[in-house]
Amino acid sequence: MLRAFFGRHKTASTWARSILHDAAHALGLKVLTVHATEQWSGHASVGDFVRAEQPDLLVMTNVTQAQFETLPPLRGLNVIRDPRDIIVSGYFSHRNSHPEQLMGIVWHELVAHRRLLSGLDVEAGLLAEIEFSGVFLDPMREWNYANPGVLELRMEEMVADPYAAWTRALSHLDLAAPGTFERLRRAACTWNLADRREAPRSLARARRILPPVPLRRLPMAYASGALARFSFERLSRGRRPGEEDVHSHYRRGVAGDWRNHLSEAHLAAITARYGDIVQQFGYST
Repeated sequence: MLRAFFGRHKTASTWARSILHDAAHALGLKVLTVHATEQWSGHASVGDFVRAEQPDLLVMTNVTQAQFETLPPLRGLNVIRDPRDIIVSGYFSHRNSHPEQLMGIVWHELVAHRRLLSGLDVEAGLLAEIEFSGVFLDPMREWNYANPGVLELRMEEMVADPYAAWTRALSHLDLAAPGTFERLRRAACTWNLADRREAPRSLARARRILPPVPLRRLPMAYASGALARFSFERLSRGRRPGEEDVHSHYRRGVAGDWRNHLSEAHLAAITARYGDIVQQFGYST
């Protein structure tokens, strides 16, 4: 059965994609990453595109409910985040660091939005970001949080207890499972991933020449190793969560940062544009 990760914009989706691409490499799975509708031009729907490509793992950003309903049966993971943090994170990312091009496709809306933000102060820029965020928040509002086969997680819980969240996610996606021969499976996983590692160099060189070992499921220990490899400290090049670099894609790495940036006017603008979205997702005001 198809596995799928639905990454909402500014919900640590780059971190999650890194872990899932790594897991897929260890298992020899084909990954299809979908960022834009242009990728399935020539097909009636994204579901038809996926059926034609026949991936083992689909990674899709900002999926809508209508798009989801065209997909084949799957085991999926959908991650959301406090909308206020999405707006704040989006503001800094769209002003300073987010790529304007992904997989050869230019995000023209971002180009124009970045030009707008560069001429505004923070207060006005955040108001502009609130409106721009509709492209991410509207699909979140319309999403069916009881879709069959889809595990729903919050970014906040993934950051608070990443091992528990990722163990649950990998198990749900049928990528990892407890079982016999755990040490052998760990060794096979280490070998299969050696060509993605810099050390030990001898193992990496050998793996680039020799084939992977067949492996059906990752050992449960994979989660702890992956979290160490893709920790905030490593991805941000040495900063700890909470230490900010406004020009980095990995800006701060903590939940609740909206309290440091959003004024009462901003919160009123969010309510005016999105209604009770904060309460809808169960976040406190």
